[in-house]
Amino acid sequence: MAISSKRKENYGDLKQNVKHMQVCPLCKEKFEIGIESNTLKELSEYGKFPYPHIHLHGNPLHAMLCYIDKNLTVRSVGVINSVEISRNIDTFQQLMMKWANPY
Repeated sequence: MAISSKRKENYGDLKQNVKHMQVCPLCKEKFEIGIESNTLKELSEYGKFPYPHIHLHGNPLHAMLCYIDKNLTVRSVGVINSVEISRNIDTFQQLMMKWANPY
């Protein structure tokens, strides 16, 4: 389900987008990468930049690994072909929370 631009503006306190769209090196799909604001705040407090960010997508399932600097610029991109998801209630609940996030 796509979110209108007007509704996306209301979610600015939830996430911040990196400076440019990213293209997955494997499937060539373009993505707007967003980092949760609370994660950015925590990273900034501890100076943990650049940091890895994973964007899970595709069929077959794979991930784009982006290293993002403090200016929200992607410094490098890689592909993760081998994805394993733990089958436990904690992981499932966290995946559902990410899936249901309004952005």
